[in-house]
Amino acid sequence: MWSLLRNPSRQLRAPQIRYDHGYPGGTPGVNLPFGLDTPMRFTLCWLIAGVIGFGAPALVLRHQMLRNVTEEP
Repeated sequence: MWSLLRNPSRQLRAPQIRYDHGYPGGTPGVNLPFGLDTPMRFTLCWLIAGVIGFGAPALVLRHQMLRNVTEEP
């Protein structure tokens, strides 16, 4: 009876198993879009990503508040 239940249970668990895809498990910074080789390069990339990520919404908001919407095009 257990052999009959073993195969369906494996089929249900198979999609839930995570495969490694070549990345070492548990390593911080593996999924970042830039390397952590040199501290200066990491700092510059982190700074650029932060400025773009946090500065872009502020610039969009400023642009929307300063544009003239009373005139007809």
